[in-house]
Amino acid sequence: MREHAARLAALGLLAAAFAAACLPDDQPTRSIDPDAAQRTRAEMPEELVAHLDSGNAAYRAHDFERARDEYRAAIAVDSTATPAWFGVFMAELALGNAEAAEEALTRAQDLAPGASLIRGEEDGT
Repeated sequence: MREHAARLAALGLLAAAFAAACLPDDQPTRSIDPDAAQRTRAEMPEELVAHLDSGNAAYRAHDFERARDEYRAAIAVDSTATPAWFGVFMAELALGNAEAAEEALTRAQDLAPGASLIRGEEDGT
């Protein structure tokens, strides 16, 4: 249960970073507890956080290939890191690689089944 909450909080960190780089979000994010997100970040391996941060910075700079590479490096550190899979999804989508994006999104959704920010309307959220 704690691991699930940690994944959701970590996803919240990534979602917040992307929100700053993307068009306005049409989904409410009030359900993300910023304190829990910060605690989760503090519990992550430094190498994982470094790759996520580098991926986020590259994404904001529109360097989507570098962003994808950084998120994939994060996955190499922890293959269950939902934010890394979501980052791969966003980068692949930006690069026009729909199939790779869909695969990454499916993996992120599998890892964080309760995360409404990565669910489509067909999921009822």
